[in-house]
Amino acid sequence: MVTLGIIGWLVALFWLVGLVPSMWSLLIRNLRRIASTLPVPVNWPRVSIIVPARNEGPNIEQTLQDLLAINYADLELIVINDRSEDETGEIIDRIAESDSRLNVIHIETLPDDWLGKNHAMMQGAKRATGEFLLFTDGDIRFDPGSIYRAMQFVLHNEIDHLALFPKMIGGSFAENGLQTWFGVLFCLGFQPGLVRSRSTLFYVGVGAFNLVKREIYEQAGGHEPLKLDVLDDVKLGKLLKRNGARQDVLSGRDEIAVKWQDNAWGIIKGLEKNAFASQDYSLVKLCLTTILFFTLIIAPYVAVAWQPGWETAGFAAALLLMHAGYGLLGGIFGGGWWLSFALPFSANGVLFAFWRSAWITLHEGGVRWRNTIYPLSQLKQNLYR
Repeated sequence: MVTLGIIGWLVALFWLVGLVPSMWSLLIRNLRRIASTLPVPVNWPRVSIIVPARNEGPNIEQTLQDLLAINYADLELIVINDRSEDETGEIIDRIAESDSRLNVIHIETLPDDWLGKNHAMMQGAKRATGEFLLFTDGDIRFDPGSIYRAMQFVLHNEIDHLALFPKMIGGSFAENGLQTWFGVLFCLGFQPGLVRSRSTLFYVGVGAFNLVKREIYEQAGGHEPLKLDVLDDVKLGKLLKRNGARQDVLSGRDEIAVKWQDNAWGIIKGLEKNAFASQDYSLVKLCLTTILFFTLIIAPYVAVAWQPGWETAGFAAALLLMHAGYGLLGGIFGGGWWLSFALPFSANGVLFAFWRSAWITLHEGGVRWRNTIYPLSQLKQNLYR
């Protein structure tokens, strides 16, 4: 019982140290609130927004209209139609005809040694003329003042790479629950409060909003070192931090928003390419992650149900911290604090998605991404570690 009690308090300590500070940092460090206290810069560098798009027909027009409505003085918008099979290319061309600020690149063929999105972003960066590059996606909603406030923060703090965590547009209870659990994993995995440190152990990248100083992006080799890495957004942050970038991450829930998937099952399916990749395509790592999952998340429920009392008070404290943090993130990022009750179901749903991703990747011998299959052996050889 003594050993059980010690383990319980160690688990509680993990949640206290691992979740609370990072979650608090992400919640209170809101771009709009911080920018309101900053002075107005004298000089505003050119910003090139780079939008890779493949089969984004339902979303691309609204995203481009949002970007063209941004109230930043020196803005360049580059959109890359990456071999789309739907109306994406036609929509982009139509909008470009009516607004000369929109520069369009049409990619017809993909080099054998590149992932499509990574290649598209590299082509966009080559065309760009801005001192800062913003890499984003074709389904993101932007507030008109988002770039102004982001650059205000970047210039005042001399930041080389700023990532914004977006507002997640919700849906069903199950969908909101899964999205909120990813907020928890984001806090645990990236420790937002420590990203500002010089340590290369702490880095971050967000596909919806990676604002990068062009000089350091080029010094790091652009997307070339990441050309076959599925986790392009996160690994971009890792690459830049290793090359000396001053990096930060803020909550951008007032600036950008995204509807990740149409429903809960869409989120599970949407993890097919990324989940196993996050484990470096290693079953050993995935098994260790699963053991850690059961130790930190499932064990507290089992211990408290099996032996309620002072002996398992540590596990009870861990449950309280887990549910309080999860509920708070649910209230902030979508769904409400009552999502707290969905925690065990959401956590197990994401674990299922990881194992599903591993099964599909191993069964197909690679990753299928937007109708292109990339061989597993090639992906493993080109991981950016």
